[in-house]
Amino acid sequence: MRRRPAGIAALLAGAALLAGCAQQGVSTQGQDIHDLYVRIAILAVPVFVVVEGFLLWCVFRYRKRDDEPAPQGAGSGRILGIFFAIPTVIVAVLFPFGEQTLSYVQHRDKHPDVTINADAFQWEWTFIYANEGLVETGKTLVKPAVMEVPVDQTVHIHLQSRDVMHEFFVPDLLFMRNAIPGHPNDFDFTPVKLGTYPAQCAEFCGMWHSKMTFSFQVMTRIDYVAWINKEQQAALNVTCPPGPASTQLVAKNTSWNTDCLGMPANAPLAFTINNQDTIDHSLAVFDSIKGKVKYFESGHIAPGTASEQVQPLRPGRYFFECSIHGPAMSGTLIIR
Repeated sequence: MRRRPAGIAALLAGAALLAGCAQQGVSTQGQDIHDLYVRIAILAVPVFVVVEGFLLWCVFRYRKRDDEPAPQGAGSGRILGIFFAIPTVIVAVLFPFGEQTLSYVQHRDKHPDVTINADAFQWEWTFIYANEGLVETGKTLVKPAVMEVPVDQTVHIHLQSRDVMHEFFVPDLLFMRNAIPGHPNDFDFTPVKLGTYPAQCAEFCGMWHSKMTFSFQVMTRIDYVAWINKEQQAALNVTCPPGPASTQLVAKNTSWNTDCLGMPANAPLAFTINNQDTIDHSLAVFDSIKGKVKYFESGHIAPGTASEQVQPLRPGRYFFECSIHGPAMSGTLIIR
């Protein structure tokens, strides 16, 4: 009898050690999820041992010993009651642990340190830093996007899809969330470990789903501020030589052939759109990347060639983009 407690303790310790081999999250929420894994593993060991022990006992106790038909029993209400009672108790014990962790993971900070609007579309990601006025995007089938965030800072993600269903998945966060067209998802996380981690779309979204990846980079607060300043300065310094009042834009792999256009002021602007993709695009002109004032927006432009004309604009810096795919297909329009 004295050996049983020691044996049970050894099994629980082994379960804890094996559970500790599971990947730990690089955010506070991921660590909460990892702790839940450990608790469930420890609580599952006694259940596993009892069930497997009873199963083996039944195999040996009621194994066939002769050619006579095996006796059949009709069962009883008591056995049926035990059959439902035991799983109910197990679920009742595990339920509070899951609910507690869920409340931690779904908690939303009223004042996050960083707010990022994450746009998903076939087959790329765009990350818009709302407070900093920055856009980070990749080039479809060419260069994956990179999401940079500061360590030990609360990051809020506003996730949306511009076409079909996608899924935001960073394995090292132990977290994924659907991007459903017309139904944005919001969530927070606080990264606590420096490094660069792979990330991807985890919902099959078409031909190049496997290429819809991005990098998740956690950096120090000092490096993050320096990166923000560098990107903001680079955006302000975007320039291109003056050009004519008519120009051609080529859309290929969900990207424009240029990120800067120079055109004359006080004259109608003519755009020839050559859509070399198999999906629709569009052309819109705004006052800035935040799109507070819209000067022009075309309809959907199907694969092929289309012409659009924009009314004369005053001298200044403007922002053009495909309004279907957002800042991933955008650039600076300089009117002189």
